[in-house]
Amino acid sequence: MTWLNRFLLVNLTTGLLAGCAAAVGYLQSIGELGLFIREPLATAMVLWGFAASTGIGATGTGLGLLGQE
Repeated sequence: MTWLNRFLLVNLTTGLLAGCAAAVGYLQSIGELGLFIREPLATAMVLWGFAASTGIGATGTGLGLLGQE
């Protein structure tokens, strides 16, 4: 695995995990943790919405800062 692939994989994975944590925090703050049981597909869509945008943002930021090291 080349260093660029490893770099992208780490940034995307870290961003996805941070996005999932933010989504769970959001659901907890609005009092909808029961959504995991009542509507698992809706919960997956909320988690994906947070995770995808955060993961792509982390990857884009990492690529933007890559030449400044």
